[in-house]
Amino acid sequence: MKTLRWSLLWTVPAVVPALMAQPAGFDPVLARDLSALCTTHTFRDLYGSDEAIMPAGYERLHTSAPRGMDNLFQVFRKGPLGVIELRGSTADPLSWMENVHAAMLPARGTILLDGRPFDYHFADDTAAAVHAGYTLGVAFVVDEVLEQLLLLDRQGVHDIVITGHSQGGALAQLVRAHLEHLPVDQVPVRARFRTYAFANPMVGNAAFAREYDRAYCSSGTSFSIINPEDPVPGMPLAYHDHRIFSAATLNGMASGQDGYDMRSLARSALFRMFRGTVTDLAQYVSSSVEKRIARPVGEVKLPPYREEMNYVPMPGRVPLAPFPYPLILRDSTILTNDSLLRANPRDEQGVFLNKELYRRAPGFYQHKPYNYHVAILRRWFPERYGALRVKVLPENL
Repeated sequence: MKTLRWSLLWTVPAVVPALMAQPAGFDPVLARDLSALCTTHTFRDLYGSDEAIMPAGYERLHTSAPRGMDNLFQVFRKGPLGVIELRGSTADPLSWMENVHAAMLPARGTILLDGRPFDYHFADDTAAAVHAGYTLGVAFVVDEVLEQLLLLDRQGVHDIVITGHSQGGALAQLVRAHLEHLPVDQVPVRARFRTYAFANPMVGNAAFAREYDRAYCSSGTSFSIINPEDPVPGMPLAYHDHRIFSAATLNGMASGQDGYDMRSLARSALFRMFRGTVTDLAQYVSSSVEKRIARPVGEVKLPPYREEMNYVPMPGRVPLAPFPYPLILRDSTILTNDSLLRANPRDEQGVFLNKELYRRAPGFYQHKPYNYHVAILRRWFPERYGALRVKVLPENL
C-alpha cells in the first residue's frame, strides 16, 4: 500500500485575482466538503485510503459496484444531509468512450439496454439535446440511485446533494434533471435536490441549458464550479482525463495498440472522418463506441442522433482562480553551478527571472480534483489553505 508523502512543496504565492460574485444560494462550506468527497477516489487509488481527505462528520453509506461504462457512485450522510457522488473518468477504455460518445440525442427518449427499455427525461423542450455518452451513464446508474434515495428517505434524510467531478459532474447534472422529471410516485416526495458539479464538460445544447437554468440555477440549487484554465469544461468530446483524443490515438485503437480492441473500426474510415463535419465526426465515433460497448454491457439502441453538434457551457458557473503550479527547476544542478547562477538573475525572493528554467504544468494539471479542492480552500478558507501541509499532490506534478 502506498503512503501519502506529506512533503512540503515550493508553491507560487497564493494571490487570488478578482473573481465574479458567487451565485445566490451557493454554499462555500458545502462546496469544500463535496470537493473533498469527489477526491476520495484519487486518494484510494494513490494511497489505498481516503481517510486524509474525508471531511469531518460524513459517513459513507454505500458504494455501488462499477457498472456500464465503469460508472460508479457513492452515498454519504452528514446528519440530515445526503450526498450522491458520481465518479469521474477512469483509466478504463469504456469510461473514455463514454466521454467521446458525443453525438447529440433528444433530451427525452428511450434507450434499449440489452432489450430493457430505459425512458429518460431531461427537459421538456423538444429542441433540447444532450450528450449520448452521458445519457448512457445515467441509464446505467439511476435505478440504483433511486434505491439509495428511498433508503435515505426512510432514515429521514430529505436534503439531497448530487455531485461529481469531470464526467461525474456531467452525470450529476443529468441525473438531477432526470430525477426532477420522474413521476411523483417514483421519487421520495420529500426529497429536495441540489447539484454541485465540479470541472464538468458540456452536456447539452442551448435549449437544454436554458431550461436547466430556469429550473435549477435560477432557484440557487445547481452550480458548476470551474477553473477557467481547465480545458475540460469547454469540451463536448475529444478528451480523456489522461490523454487527448487524436487521429494517432484512434489509429492505435483500430490496430489493437494500447490495449484497445476496436477491430470494428476501419482504418480508412478513421482518417476520412477527420475530413468531415464535426457532427459527422461525433456520429461516426458514437456509432463505433456503441459497437464496442455491446460486448461488455449488451446491445445498446439509442434514439436517432440529432443533426447538430451545438454544445454550450452549463449555467450556474462559480469560477475559481487558476491553480498555481509549483516552481520546480528542470535541472536543479543550476543551484550548485556558480557560472549558471551568475548568468541567470533572480528576484528578491530568489525566483529565477527566466521562467524557462522551470517545469511547465502537465496538460491536465488544471483539471485534477485535488487541485479543485485546494482552490476552494484558497478562495474561501484562507486559514485552512495556509495550514494545508500538501497543496499539490506529488503525483500531479
